Parts: sequence; structure tokens; C-alpha cells
Amino acid sequence: MGGVQESGNGKHLNLDLNLTPMIDLMTVLVTFLLMTAVWTNLGAMKVDQSVQKPNKEQQREQPKRFTIVLKDEGYTVKFDKEEPQYIRKITDANGTLTFDQKTLVEKIKELDLPAEQKVVVAADDKVEYNDMIGAMDACYQKGLFNIVVADAASVMAEM
Repeated sequence: MGGVQESGNGKHLNLDLNLTPMIDLMTVLVTFLLMTAVWTNLGAMKVDQSVQKPNKEQQREQPKRFTIVLKDEGYTVKFDKEEPQYIRKITDANGTLTFDQKTLVEKIKELDLPAEQKVVVAADDKVEYNDMIGAMDACYQKGLFNIVVADAASVMAEM
């Protein structure tokens, strides 16, 4: 280890630096980095956050819009120019109110939407993140991967 040695010509500083703990720490950190870097790509979901209106120059046929709004009461589902349909929350086995994802999947199946259909999912501020992911999973189950996340207030104003 380190210390001061006295010799005939004066004092000399003898410094031995133990690098073993630092190397051990770096090995653990590199291992942790490599393991987490692999798993972050597997859990990624491509989401577009742009809800833009086309310019007036683009007078081609507007794509039909499918919107799912999550509010505290349940889902509001609207396709193109149809009237919005409401899917109320249901009581589960524990007696708590939950979103009726099964009915949402049936509604998406009933509409028979093409795979390239753009889906706007908008959640109110009171809605939990897990419930919004449940609505997105319902779209994924039916092959709808073009999902846009938007603000519920702005989407409800357009409905």
C-alpha cells in the first residue's frame, strides 16, 4: 500500500493504487448496460403523435378516421362520419370498474377496418396509462398498427 519511506537522501512517497475494486465495478456496469440495451428494443412500440389536418391544396379523398377516446366513464368510439358509440366500464370480479376491452375488440372486428387504417387513441388526464395501452393492444389484436396518440380534449372538440 501507500506510505512514506525515509532513505538517506530524503523522504520518498510510495504510492500503490489498488485497481481491483474499480475493475470489478466497471465489469458489473458494462454487464448491466449490455443486458438493458437488448431489452429496450424488444419493448418498443411505434407511435405517431401528429394529428394534422391536410392542406387545402390536398383535395383528394380524405382517409376515414377511426377514433378511440378513453374517458373516466369508458370508451367513446367513432368511425368516419358515424355517430359516436359509447362503451361503458364494466365491473370485474373484484368489484372495481374497468374498461370493457372485450367489447372494444368486438367493435373493431365489426367495422372490418383495413390494415393501413389510422387509429387515433386519445386518453383523458384521469385515465391510467395501462388502460390506454389496453386500447392500443385491442387495435394490435385486429391488425391495426398505424396508431396515433392525441389529447382527448382536442379530439373530442373535433368529434
